[in-house]
Amino acid sequence: MKLPTIYLLRHGQTLWNAQGRYQGQLDSALTSKGEKQAKTNALKLNQYIDIKEVKFFASPLGRAKVTAEIIARCNGLESSKIIFEQEIQEFNYGIFEGKTKAYCQEVYAKEFSDREADKFNYVLEGGESYVKVFERLKRWLASIQEEEVIVVVAHEMINRALRGIYCNMSSEEMLTLRQANDVLIKLENGSEVILG
Repeated sequence: MKLPTIYLLRHGQTLWNAQGRYQGQLDSALTSKGEKQAKTNALKLNQYIDIKEVKFFASPLGRAKVTAEIIARCNGLESSKIIFEQEIQEFNYGIFEGKTKAYCQEVYAKEFSDREADKFNYVLEGGESYVKVFERLKRWLASIQEEEVIVVVAHEMINRALRGIYCNMSSEEMLTLRQANDVLIKLENGSEVILG
């Protein structure tokens, strides 16, 4: 499958990021730091691309939506031009959502250890696995393969999976990937470059 060049961003820091809570498909607001990160990302992106010339995709979850709107506004793009795509909303953490890691380790000890033993395949109650995330990301990638260049604002887990698919990584390698809230990544020709 031919894939476009992707400028990949993560939403700005949220209250739950700061508190160490699993967010998944629940939401919490951006912090003031998160809003500044979105503005910084807008400036970084502007050094490489004019977002008015390409399709701009974002997760429809509030934290990604607000981040994308800040980036658009800073770069002269109307928010109505952002394509909010369900397939790139965050990994569903099921029973872990809204809870801290420490809480889950204590209250859901078995589920926590089972997931740690096989993060790629394990499905949390009410949630999904990376296998399921791969399925929806592959559907979305197939739908955008005619694009040359796009911008994406999504989430750490989704971006991790997207980078893994795009760069043809093993599941073990993919699971080690991180992306801070203020880092811009360029995916091109089957590889990635951290732009800052």
